[in-house]
Amino acid sequence: MRRRAHLGFLPGREHMALSGRQKVIREIIGWLMVVLIPLVMVFFLNMKVFAISVVDQYSMNNTLYKGDLVFYNRINYNINTIERGDIILFLDGKIKDGFISELSIKIQDLLDNFRPETQRVNTRLVKRVIGLPGDVIDIRDGEVYINGVKETGDYVHGVTPPFSGEYPLTVPPGKLFVMGDNREISKDSRSYGCIDARSVEGKAVLILWPLSRIGKPD
Repeated sequence: MRRRAHLGFLPGREHMALSGRQKVIREIIGWLMVVLIPLVMVFFLNMKVFAISVVDQYSMNNTLYKGDLVFYNRINYNINTIERGDIILFLDGKIKDGFISELSIKIQDLLDNFRPETQRVNTRLVKRVIGLPGDVIDIRDGEVYINGVKETGDYVHGVTPPFSGEYPLTVPPGKLFVMGDNREISKDSRSYGCIDARSVEGKAVLILWPLSRIGKPD
């Protein structure tokens, strides 16, 4: 009788231990879901809805300064909705050609956080859209002419040298002619030509930081 009672007691202890382990596993899974679901949501929102990036150049002075934290709108922002004068964030030398390529770029962004700056795969630039597909751009006497009309934006800082290239030029289909507001030092479409509209990440709509500069990037 003692042996039977003893043997009958062991399965009960094993069952209690198993239930305890299952409870711990369920709690771990629950906490992982609490953490992972918001992260996944932010990941895809950042891929499709918005982008936040720090300006790492002087080419947009005096509109944006190095160190500014800027919010960019991505929603329905493409070659059909981009307007002349928009300030855009775009990939340097890459294009987004469908969901898979967008996902690959975002995964590379995550990995870039663990790489030295000189070894990062993705780099982005901030410039202003000057020419849309079909626009004729001319640069002469330090001024820009768009479809024969002289550019008059208050954002222009300094004179505009042509750098390399031949003018006038016609912006090809699916392309954009972009320039920095700090015209004398900006490396832009005057140097590397028109950019592919599929490289555009979003339109700058709000400066988030520093506090003294919160507002629209006028």
